[in-house]
Amino acid sequence: MLSFLETPGDIKRFLEIMRIFLKYGWKTSKDIKQMKGEYPFLNKLKDTQRVGEEIPGPVKLKRIFEELGPTFIKFGQMLSTRPDLIKEEYIIELRKLQDEAPAFPYVETEKIIKAEFGKDIKTIFKHFEKEPVAAASIGQVYLATLHDGKHVAVKVQRPNILHTIEEDLRIMGFIAELVEKNIKETKYYNPTNIAEEFGETIMKELDYKREATNAEHFGINFKNDPNVSIPKIFWDYTTLKVITLERVKGRKISKFFHNEKKELKKEIGNNFIDCFFKQIFVYGFFQADPHPGNVFVYIHKNKPVISLIDFGMVGRLMEDTRDNFAAMLVLMVERNVKGLTRQMQAMGLIDHLDDEKKFMLDLAEIMDYFYDIGYDKIDFTGFGNAMIRTMVKHKVQIPQEYLLFLRGMSVAQNTVETLDPTVNLMAKAEPYIRKIMEEKMKPGYLIRAFKDNYFEFDRLIKRLPDSLIKIFGKLEEEDLKISIEAKNIDDLSKSLIKSSNTVSISLIVAALILGSGLLLFTNINTTIGNTTEIGAVGFIAAGVIGLLIVMRALRA
Repeated sequence: MLSFLETPGDIKRFLEIMRIFLKYGWKTSKDIKQMKGEYPFLNKLKDTQRVGEEIPGPVKLKRIFEELGPTFIKFGQMLSTRPDLIKEEYIIELRKLQDEAPAFPYVETEKIIKAEFGKDIKTIFKHFEKEPVAAASIGQVYLATLHDGKHVAVKVQRPNILHTIEEDLRIMGFIAELVEKNIKETKYYNPTNIAEEFGETIMKELDYKREATNAEHFGINFKNDPNVSIPKIFWDYTTLKVITLERVKGRKISKFFHNEKKELKKEIGNNFIDCFFKQIFVYGFFQADPHPGNVFVYIHKNKPVISLIDFGMVGRLMEDTRDNFAAMLVLMVERNVKGLTRQMQAMGLIDHLDDEKKFMLDLAEIMDYFYDIGYDKIDFTGFGNAMIRTMVKHKVQIPQEYLLFLRGMSVAQNTVETLDPTVNLMAKAEPYIRKIMEEKMKPGYLIRAFKDNYFEFDRLIKRLPDSLIKIFGKLEEEDLKISIEAKNIDDLSKSLIKSSNTVSISLIVAALILGSGLLLFTNINTTIGNTTEIGAVGFIAAGVIGLLIVMRALRA
């Protein structure tokens, strides 16, 4: 692959990026002089008059990203969700970045639609408004009508946006490598990995078919929910660069922030946060950027209905991740610092702690600070950011899905608190968390867990006898070479016999679990009964024997 330094277009764009950074005084002339020695093409960089020396750093960075265009606006929005990377004052400012851009000409829209469908826009649509209702960095939205009379919204991707973003991503990757190579302190943050992850995220947003699939997924999840409406996708009018969906009803949720009855605003806020918590704790598939521009509200039979749009950025929580996350929230509510630490270790977040005691003290301090404010006023976002800073301090791994959840939670919290300042978010989340914990205690959960891990159990049982034979073979070989001196050799011998018996019984129990599990998922009548019932009896027998083994081990 060519380095961007060998690509003229990339060099031109890099010089433009450097010019804008210099404009806001982010590099000294000494730094630039040193860089010119290593990269001669920088001699083409023209002197730039600096502006706003008194402007605070966070504001400068926001303005730089705005001037640099779509890729950097998206990057700034991503940084605003990463308290593990930047300071709070930068997060606050970068959250103000709006994904807005000047509209591109209608004639370009006609060209793109004809290239995608092979037909003129008038052939595809009965009516197509020439002025977009929204223009963002990646695409813009038009209102249209199909020939069957259905009212739709059509999002069309910007011309050459793929080339622009790919160019910027190459430059970002180069800068990340430079930073990681020359600033040792940044290696823990892994700038190259951050650049790669961002690149993957933004490239997914360029795929409108993926967004359409996400929208359908949401539609399936909420199809029986009267308080939530997801627009239908029209696949015959959707491609990689064009997405056509049902026109949503109502107004943006931000239109209800002011001059509305408190009761209505409270009900809207309740439906909205309920919709968000269902995404997290029920479906494990959530809108990672639920800002007010992506949420509409309409009144149906005197009740507010939430309608979501824009599914380009979504987060996923696997069932075990969701369950573990719920367990963490329970431990946080109980202020169980030791339990929370052990939970993080069980989840694989903590590999090694230089000072476990100090880590727990820092967790306790966070919990004390937020809980002293009051249970009904716990700041989810502030609490999450404080947790992340503590994890970074102790070099604890932070899962990507946790950061996406925090981004979504932060935006959702701001929206619902604007509608209803008295809302108790912890009370809203509690029923979902309780249900998850109750589900984990049911036999069905254990059976499902066994089913999900069937092949692991199968491999274990097949490999265990061979492994034991090898172990005992090794012991026999060693016995020929060394002698053991022990005063209580008889006790040692008895202990080994007991251990061997326990291993044998454990193998029988494992085989019983495997066989019973297979029978549970069949439904065949035999002379001794139905196979499902036999499987259930086998599971009970295995449980009893296993309990006896545990009790025996505890007594020993």
